[in-house]
Amino acid sequence: MLKLALSIKWLGALLLCLLLAGIFAALAQWQVTRSVIPNSDNESWDKVQVLALEEIAQAGEPFTFMEISKQVKDKVLSEVQAEIYLSSSQAVLVGNRIQLDGRQGYWVVVPASNPTGKIFVAVGFVEGEDNARDVLEKINLPIFTTAGSSGALSGAEPLTGRYIPSEAPQEYSDPKLFESLSVPQLINIWFAQDESKESDVYTGVLALTHESQFSSIPKLEPITIGVARSDTQVNWLSAFYAIEWTVFALFALFIWWRLLSDAYIKQHVK
Repeated sequence: MLKLALSIKWLGALLLCLLLAGIFAALAQWQVTRSVIPNSDNESWDKVQVLALEEIAQAGEPFTFMEISKQVKDKVLSEVQAEIYLSSSQAVLVGNRIQLDGRQGYWVVVPASNPTGKIFVAVGFVEGEDNARDVLEKINLPIFTTAGSSGALSGAEPLTGRYIPSEAPQEYSDPKLFESLSVPQLINIWFAQDESKESDVYTGVLALTHESQFSSIPKLEPITIGVARSDTQVNWLSAFYAIEWTVFALFALFIWWRLLSDAYIKQHVK
């Protein structure tokens, strides 16, 4: 059988099968690299693009926005810009906030409106509860409100930041201080104060990461946040394809061996 396998015919067939097996193995390796998605913190990106709020979200619709996208070889962060009317007299504090440098503190969150609905805007970060309450008192001043007391909306503010999802609600004892950034909880407080203006609400929150009209308030800083760390995931479809290509590679070698065996048996039967 070895003599038959070393003949030019069967050596050529072996080379062809090895070539096919190599191609199948390369495809299997490619699928393996796609099947495991490692965790990453996504705290760096190559480019930043600014999108209008209306392009990525609609009031009353589920949160589906992806901040990080891949464009060719670049990792692109999408920031959001919106012209909205602020109601700073209804601002609240949200605790358990952490800046990228590790400092803990509070966000000042202001309800706002645009022609299609309402949205909550995190206008800045403050360290220390006393400082946060002092800033909250200042931000309640009329100069930061673009919605008139009569209900008429005028002087929309163009604001740019990150559109982030709501969090799970947590218990709170102070209606001006929340433990989590939960849109449903904030809606209850807002509507309780202003039932006549109920409308669709955006399910995400706009966090201001750039200088704004609020930057003049002492101790209030722009928010710095990364993108939520993703867990390691398995793409089961790619994993299945990897197994499938491996089987094809082994089958190519098996076919050569099987055809060689059949040829050897036929020679001896004659």
